[in-house]
Amino acid sequence: MAPAAHFADEIRNGTHSTKSTTGTYSGPFRFASTGTPAAARDQAFEAARTTLVRMLDGREPLHLGNAIEAMERPFLETTSTHASLGELLDQVAKVVRAHIASAGGDASDPFMVHWGIQALYRDTFVDPTTGRTWTPLHYDFDDPNGEEDIRKVTVGKLLLTGEGQCRSMPLLYLALAERLHAEAYLAFAPNHSYVKFRDGTGTFHNFETTNGRLASDAWLAGSGHVRTEGIKSRVYLDTVGTRRVVAHLLVELAAYYAQRHGYDAHFMEQCLQRALKEYPQDIHGWMVLSNLRTATFDHALWQAGQPALNDLERLRPDLAERLADLKALYGQIDRLGYAPMTPELYARWRSSVDAAKEERLRKALAQPLPPSRIVR
Repeated sequence: MAPAAHFADEIRNGTHSTKSTTGTYSGPFRFASTGTPAAARDQAFEAARTTLVRMLDGREPLHLGNAIEAMERPFLETTSTHASLGELLDQVAKVVRAHIASAGGDASDPFMVHWGIQALYRDTFVDPTTGRTWTPLHYDFDDPNGEEDIRKVTVGKLLLTGEGQCRSMPLLYLALAERLHAEAYLAFAPNHSYVKFRDGTGTFHNFETTNGRLASDAWLAGSGHVRTEGIKSRVYLDTVGTRRVVAHLLVELAAYYAQRHGYDAHFMEQCLQRALKEYPQDIHGWMVLSNLRTATFDHALWQAGQPALNDLERLRPDLAERLADLKALYGQIDRLGYAPMTPELYARWRSSVDAAKEERLRKALAQPLPPSRIVR
């Protein structure tokens, strides 16, 4: 359980214990450093935030590919010597157009565009633009949540390696659909995201990018243990258009900043407040905000000498008010239908991932060595 979630349970249950008040803060939360090196480090993150906000405010064209590139630049720019994300997207869009044409289709037909994009995730075919064999994009079993290296979950990494997961693979689909002028939407299930698109009759379909297959709402709801409240509040299984995806990228920017450098209330609040104003059903935004405010409240308690929670009204009314706001935030998240992955479900999922990873490795060892992967 993450420190913020554990601390939230302590607050709910009234069991938060006093820690040492001597020396520096030694609680469960890590906070971003300050000073000259931090200012230089934060410049790229602030540039990304500014770009996303300008898009939402109408001061820059709303363009998902550019938004993804801006959001991922702080993680990739110091290590990547390859083409820009936009150039890589153009290359893959060209492959899709050529594949559609080779099948006798019309690349201006939105339904054929979806067929062509989906082929990237499930089919092996000869790339008409190079004559090389295109192998399907694969799920990356190594650090799929980016807990060890946040670059693992970027679209840039997916394009360079051909391997991604349920964050980067749906975003790639949407960015290609945007370039090829086809309508597509992101959708969320607990700890998961996928793509929604419409056929020629206007009927919505779900495309599971991690396995290249169509999936029903019932299957997604059942496999993800989606609560009824989460569906009614439009937190899960709902269509998320470009504006709200860009807002969600602001949430991710704040979350990944904290993961990499520690909590920074000023930067993260700026990201989260603008994101949730645009997309108030983003449960991820409310969760990151909850984690941030839980961390800063714990730090404030430490600064105050760790008074007991039930004494705050008498000793520190300002902290008592923050505690009440924090509990209200927890309640709001519950009412929205937040569905955490239980330890049992996580263990089952982890076991399935390990089994699939082992099976893929076994198949790979049975094949002759492939040529070096090219940048697509």
